[in-house]
Formats: sequence, C-alpha cells, structure tokens
Amino acid sequence: MKNSPATRLTCAALALVLALLAQVTPQVDAAQTPVGLKRYQIASAIVEYTLSGAQTGTETLYFTEYGMREAKYTRSELKVGGFSQKTNRVTILEGATTYNIDLETKTGTKLENPFFKKFEGKDATEAGEKMLRDMGGEKIGVESFLGKMCDVWEVKKLGSKMWVWSGIPLKTETKFAGVQIIIAATKLEPNANIAPDKLAIPAGVNITAAPNFRKLQETPRKKSQ
Repeated sequence: MKNSPATRLTCAALALVLALLAQVTPQVDAAQTPVGLKRYQIASAIVEYTLSGAQTGTETLYFTEYGMREAKYTRSELKVGGFSQKTNRVTILEGATTYNIDLETKTGTKLENPFFKKFEGKDATEAGEKMLRDMGGEKIGVESFLGKMCDVWEVKKLGSKMWVWSGIPLKTETKFAGVQIIIAATKLEPNANIAPDKLAIPAGVNITAAPNFRKLQETPRKKSQ
C-alpha cells in the first residue's frame, strides 16, 4: 500500500477510532464537579505504555485528583504502507479544558469541553461504560493484566478491545482496515506523587483556541429558523 489517498484515509480513520476510545472516561469540569465525582477510582497514578503494530513508540500518563488533572505524553511513529507520521505531543486535561500540544513545533490548541452537563450528578465510571455501550461496546469478561483484574470491553464496529482497571485503560487493541495498533501498559504506579511540572503547559508553547464545534453546528440551525 503506497502513500495514496486511501492510505491517508485509513490513517485518519485509525486516528479517529483511537480518539473515540480515549473519550470513554468522560472529561468533566473540576470546578463544578459534584462532591465525590471521579474520572478514575484511584487518586493519582503514573502509567507507562508501549505502542506496537502500525504505530510504535511510548506513552506516559500522569494524573491527580482522581483524573480531574491529567497529562498524557506521546512519542510515536505511525507507518501504513508508504505513509509515515511521527508524533511528539502532550495532551493536558484541566477540568473541562483540554490542551493538545505539539512538543516539536511548540504550538497547541485549547478546547473547552461542552459536555459537562451531560455527566453532572452521575458516576463518571458508569458514564464511561455507558459511552462504550452507546458505541456498541460489550463487556465480555474479566482478565488479569499487569497484575490487575480488568474488565474487558469489546467494540466490534470499531475493531477494538480494551482492558480497563479502576476506570483506566491498561491495554487497547484496535484493528481497522487490516491495520493493527496495540497500546499496552508496561508499568503502573498507583497513588503516585506527581511532580507539578508534569501537569503544566511547557514553557514557550503558543496556545490558540480550538474551534467550538458545538457552536458551529448550531449556527446553520439558527440561520434556517
């Protein structure tokens, strides 16, 4: 498979699938969060992952406040046919705000999550499971991974399986259009002390506001009324 439009479309579709799976733990606004609401079931952790298959590299997840503050550092290379793309980025979550930062270009976007009200007053873990079911997901069993008993979820229409412990995906397998990517934790440090700089926007990064897609979707409706 060469670097053709079809190859690029496959890569874009894979990226979309992985992005969808990343959203199964809902992102909510810490400032407005009802007491006791948690994205994860432990207060803090450091999780190190390896990526294999069509995408190789490493990821490191840091979080505190039960996931209300989080940073995920990714350094990887995606190869599909003649297409390749290198990534060196960090995604930082601060309550309802997500920062997607390219560490090579020192640029990033800031996106406000408009979906907090959807999860207000709900258990975040249950909400995440509902999101999986809404995507056609099914809990197919319980298995041990990295010494932890994980719920195993399968989302057939996305070609994906996830091993989830305490709300944290420890392993994800995705196969789409014959291309497979595996993200597997190799080290888990629960209730870790997280250095503040790991959760901070790196110095020298230029942040711009990302488009508000909900407002863009609402604009045509208003014009048609």
